[in-house]
Formats: sequence, structure tokens, C-alpha cells
Amino acid sequence: MNIVRKLRGGISNSSNTSSNDIPDTLPGSSHTQLGLMHLKKLFSEYTHPIHPLSDIERDDKLYNMLPLFCKVFGSSPTCDMNEKFWDILAFCHQVSLLMVSEIRKRASNQSTEAASCAIAKFLEIENCEESSNGWMLLSTLNLLAAGDATLVQVMSEVSVPSTLVKCLYLFFDLPEMSELEANSKDSNSDFTPKERRILLQKIFVQLLVRLCSHKVPAEELARKDDLTLLFS
Repeated sequence: MNIVRKLRGGISNSSNTSSNDIPDTLPGSSHTQLGLMHLKKLFSEYTHPIHPLSDIERDDKLYNMLPLFCKVFGSSPTCDMNEKFWDILAFCHQVSLLMVSEIRKRASNQSTEAASCAIAKFLEIENCEESSNGWMLLSTLNLLAAGDATLVQVMSEVSVPSTLVKCLYLFFDLPEMSELEANSKDSNSDFTPKERRILLQKIFVQLLVRLCSHKVPAEELARKDDLTLLFS
């Protein structure tokens, strides 16, 4: 799974492996099957924990599943999500709730510029895909939005489309980077700030386009009147 490679048009990204990764030496089908079994186990433990979990523990468990979900379904037919992962609707619901919660947390009681910077920093890729929680949330939602219409409906019921439109509105207030800042590169990162921003733009737009190609998200946006934000 390497979403960045796809978005960059084939440029490889040397990312660290997550603790939930399955060794790449396995044959493709076996690798996917083992990953899917592990994903099902993790989500079952998340929904039916042996001991009560705090909100932070629940979020951490869900974040730890996202790289594995993208690895399992990133190169599979979209129908596989519904056919092979029977808890996909519940998974979609939890991921959608987490995204909306994280965005609202960063937007509340902030100026539009401060909110836009906080949200962009959260959603941009960091040193590698798996360690970037906001990026993995976006990537997971992007895969889900390419799936069955029932998944898009779940995302709409939790207000993902309207939340993303509000983010887009806030992004108009992002301060412009200087040439020096945009192209500076940390020795521990594969990306310049400019590359991070471009990657965010590509996946964000792709997710919005996928959502808005369905009737339910369009109706949600019209009902909540969020589109007027972009043209006010």
C-alpha cells in the first residue's frame, strides 16, 4: 500500500512499516487474506473490548487499523470491501465520526487562519504514510468513498461531506508560503512543505469528487447550505 506513490505518479516513498503490517514476502493473495483476517480481528477487539476503553484508547486502536485497511483494500476491487469485510459499514461509521471529531476539535474557538493551519497540518502527510494520522484518515475515507453507495450514505449521515466543504472554505485562509519555506527539506522527511500541500490538495479533491458524484452527499450539502460558504 502506497497511496503517495499513486498520487505522485510513480515516485516512490520510503515509508516505515507499521506494527500491523504483514511481511511483504508472502504471495499477494496470501498476504491480502492474512491482512484481512488481522483487520477483522482488530476491529472485533475494538467493537467488543475485554475491558472498557477510554476515548483516547479507542481512537488509537482505530488509527492503528487504518494503514492495514489501506494495505488490504488499496489495490483490490472496490466491491471487495463489502463482500469480504462484513463489518465495513460499522468501520466506515467509526472512521467518519473520527474525522468529523478531529476537524471540529481543530476548528473550534479559532480564527479562520489558525483553524486552517491546524487542519492542514493534521491532514498533511508527515515523514511516512503510516505515522500520519490525518493523512491515513483521508486515505481511508477516499477508499471508502470509491466503494458501495451504502458507504457514502454512512459518511453523509455523519456529515463528512459538509465537514470537508467547511475545510475547503477554511483553506482559502491558509497563509502563503515563502519560496524558501515551500522548498525546504528536513533530513528526516521525504517531502518539502510544498509537496505535502500538493499531495493534500490531490487527495482532498479526489475524495470530494467521489462523494459529490453521489446523490446523498449533494443533498446533505444543499440541506445544510454549506456550499454557500464557498461563494460568499
